[in-house]
Amino acid sequence: MSETQRVLIVSFFYPPNPAVGGLRVAKFAQYLPEFGWTPTVLTARSEAVSPSEPGTNVHATRYVAPFGLPRGSAPADAAGRRSLRERAACRGRFTRAAYAALRHLLPMSSVRMPDATLGWLPFGVAEGRRLLDSGDFQAIFSSSGPPSSHIVAARLQRYSGLPWIADYRDPWSDNHWDNRIGAFRLLERRLERRVLRAAALLTTVAPTWASQLRELHGHDVEVVYNGFDPADYPSEPQTTDRFTLTYVGSLIRPHESPEPLFQALARLKSRPDLDLDGSGFQIRFLGTAPGAAAELAERYGVAHLVSYLPPVSHRECLAQQAAAAALLFLGWSDPERGVITAKLFEYLGAGRPILAVGPPGGEVSRILRECGLPDLTDDPQTIARRLEAWLSEFADSGKLAAQTEGPAIKAYTRRAQAQRLAQLLDKAA
Repeated sequence: MSETQRVLIVSFFYPPNPAVGGLRVAKFAQYLPEFGWTPTVLTARSEAVSPSEPGTNVHATRYVAPFGLPRGSAPADAAGRRSLRERAACRGRFTRAAYAALRHLLPMSSVRMPDATLGWLPFGVAEGRRLLDSGDFQAIFSSSGPPSSHIVAARLQRYSGLPWIADYRDPWSDNHWDNRIGAFRLLERRLERRVLRAAALLTTVAPTWASQLRELHGHDVEVVYNGFDPADYPSEPQTTDRFTLTYVGSLIRPHESPEPLFQALARLKSRPDLDLDGSGFQIRFLGTAPGAAAELAERYGVAHLVSYLPPVSHRECLAQQAAAAALLFLGWSDPERGVITAKLFEYLGAGRPILAVGPPGGEVSRILRECGLPDLTDDPQTIARRLEAWLSEFADSGKLAAQTEGPAIKAYTRRAQAQRLAQLLDKAA
């Protein structure tokens, strides 16, 4: 093995594209060189940047959106851009109607087929072949969803004969939140097995999903967790004199529910010794539309304690996590499904106490206990006791002591997970 080896990373999502799926891949690319692997990234060009802005080791191609114009390929001159806008406006009404009809009959998705990013395939494959012809690579790594990333990588593996590791951030045909009818799912499973047939190894983000993938593909499957990067958090987080319990990201209904928390607050707000209404206590849902959460809060009479804030950049999101008195984590309604959201690891990195609400069990419970944190609970009385203790501590000292420190948590850094991937690449190559 040479001192430094090269890996071609294939991922439709990659910064500056704001999709959260690109962050996992970007952190691998950042830290793999420390462990003997130099990455070259093949991705789709975000409309937010010009072709010259990605780094020298990031190769971003254009792509064609469904029923749309090529993305990432806008004309350089003003007249060309104006003409493009005029043509798009003329076609806009018909395009939207046709696309809506197709999605009604056969919904497109970033985790299922028909993949909404299939228009990237010819450009990704062509650029990937050019890169393989021009450089000495020892492996290919792809990350999905969307499935197009694996399809591009499969064609490049067949072209080059290189060992290929296929990474699942989300399940494909067994996806747990984008369901399909049985006949279509059967066809999709056959396609998935065919695409992944030549992979040397599969990786995924949760042990339960690893077991499912082993059963489906008959491949070796390893777990490479999501994680957190200590360097992404502010060195001196802002402080506040209000007790803020912060939840970050979308609320995936019906799988995640704050109802047990609102039930606990309904118990506490009736107690005059706590003066919950006058204490400045606030639950903040950052990047969550009110929707079902607002209806539940209203039902239990605690709507005045809950606020909903618009999404912010990822770095600002981390800063707000670090500044919160405590963080709210909502576990999956069926913990045995094995869902471990990336949010859990970012919460660990923020160093704040975590109120984990939901049915206990599964991998999330294991990680919380391993890191010395209170387990998930969906019992309103238990939640009320935890909040009462925190409110008392906050009233006495103006802050809560950190609960997320120690060697167990360090195992979930992005650097540690990149090291794990490098070891798997060493083995595959």
